[in-house]
Amino acid sequence: MKIKKRNIFRIVWFSLITIFFIWNWTTYQSRNLPEITFADDDNVTVIKSSDKITFISNNSSYQNEIIFFQGGLTDPKAYGPLCRKIAENGFTCHLIKMNWRMPLWDYKKIESMFELKNGNYIIGGHSQGAKMASQFVFENPNLMKGLFLLGTSHPRDFDLSNRTLPTIKLYGEFDGLASVSEVMENKDKLPKSASLIELKGGNHSQFGYLGKLLTDDKAQIDLEEQQGLTLEALVDFFKKIETEK
Repeated sequence: MKIKKRNIFRIVWFSLITIFFIWNWTTYQSRNLPEITFADDDNVTVIKSSDKITFISNNSSYQNEIIFFQGGLTDPKAYGPLCRKIAENGFTCHLIKMNWRMPLWDYKKIESMFELKNGNYIIGGHSQGAKMASQFVFENPNLMKGLFLLGTSHPRDFDLSNRTLPTIKLYGEFDGLASVSEVMENKDKLPKSASLIELKGGNHSQFGYLGKLLTDDKAQIDLEEQQGLTLEALVDFFKKIETEK
């Protein structure tokens, strides 16, 4: 009887663990993407490959292009709507697909994907993708034209305060993975000219078209509003870099 009870306990325990991991994994999948996200039209051409999804702006004279790193474990397609909107505003945007969805291991792949020394690129990303974008900038001084960081407390383990690189960081008021206090704690490690913008009511998950990620707080604005605020701040930042060349 004791053996049977022990077996039942094990079955229940492992079932609960399995259900938890399946639920958690589903929150990292893209969802509710607009139908037009990956479609071509007069303004944007979308090219997919094994390493990236490129949203080409068809009607722009801007020279700078955007390199966007996905968040850790997240489906890269979750950032497709934002990248497409960036392209609709004139900036070709390359959404990088990380092997195993891990920017931590795969962020250097862009060195073989682009002629970085001969190009005009602004780099950034969300969460762990933002961390690794800042890491790439730290390791490659004077290579990028700008840095944008979404929903991250990084840079945390290294210092960019002596750099003159244009930088912007957007963070959500209710971000449960990169809290406002954590963002402020590492503020001094950003370039001194960096702009920090708090998205009132925003959280971590709504920087992408994702489910509500584990430990994240509930947003007080809807997905479309947070995406719109993010887009507006980023496009203004990109245009400012363009005009200051």
